[in-house]
Amino acid sequence: MLPAILPLFPLPHVVLFPQTYLPLHIFEPRYQEMTVEVLNGHHHFVLVLMRETPDAGPFGERASTFDVGCLAEVVKAEPLTGGRWNLLVQGKETVRILDEAPGKSFRQARTERLTFDPSVLWPGPHRRRLMDSLHAYAASEGIEAQLKELLDLPLEDAARLNTLAMALDFEPTERQFLLEAPDLPSLAERMIQLLDFAQGGRSLRS
Repeated sequence: MLPAILPLFPLPHVVLFPQTYLPLHIFEPRYQEMTVEVLNGHHHFVLVLMRETPDAGPFGERASTFDVGCLAEVVKAEPLTGGRWNLLVQGKETVRILDEAPGKSFRQARTERLTFDPSVLWPGPHRRRLMDSLHAYAASEGIEAQLKELLDLPLEDAARLNTLAMALDFEPTERQFLLEAPDLPSLAERMIQLLDFAQGGRSLRS
């Protein structure tokens, strides 16, 4: 069982999704400390998107974050010189940040698990609508081959949509919009909205 308080790793421009993988380079001293603590213990931390990139001071010290992030598990760790690390993490589940807790050099927070229900019925016509939007987007961007590779991966529906959310050229706030979807049809509908916005030369930003 994971502890009630988990390390919090705020990043600009990066959103992690459940069932996907992300390489990270850890270089700031306090997050080097976080990495050592995590690797000596439960191997988990919460990765969350910053609302704004901090202008000055230690990286992410005071930057506000979104309330929803992704629990990350370190699946590979490569130590480098100077205390730096290359990590490979896997997204496990979405969590809501309840409050931050003092006491460490790095940020940490209490969180609660958010339920994503993959069993909610996803009707066939809605699936076809998403596929139409995906193929139209891929044609406009010249990435038909890359899309085919993604769609051919042997993944279940939720993992497939999360992989698409990571791979396609969405803005960070758009990815956050996808991350906060409560179930499979909602995730698909949000992706359709973003793809259609992109087709119209617009993007959804907060």
